[in-house]
Parts: sequence; structure tokens; C-alpha cells
Amino acid sequence: MANKLTDKQKSTLWQQRRGVSYQASCRLEGLALNEAIKGEDAQARLASLRRQYGK
Repeated sequence: MANKLTDKQKSTLWQQRRGVSYQASCRLEGLALNEAIKGEDAQARLASLRRQYGK
């Protein structure tokens, strides 16, 4: 039987997937990122974009 993920593992996995998704989204929009954005920086960037685009 497979082991269940802990809450910390779920959080880490979610953050990693969110980062990959964000980078893919940027590539689709034609933006080039020089380095990966992680954690609080990514959240701040997403909040900024949501304010900018009114979502």
C-alpha cells in the first residue's frame, strides 16, 4: 500500500507544481525569466499581476 503524503510534503509538492505552472504561463505570454521565483516572491508577483489585470 502506498504511503500517504504529510501536509508538509503536500505543501512542498503544490509549491513546486505552482512554480512550474507559473514559468510555463510566462513562456506562453512571451516573457523570459532569468531565474526561478520561489515561495513568497512568487506569491507577491502573482498578487501584483492580479492587481494589474483586475482578477
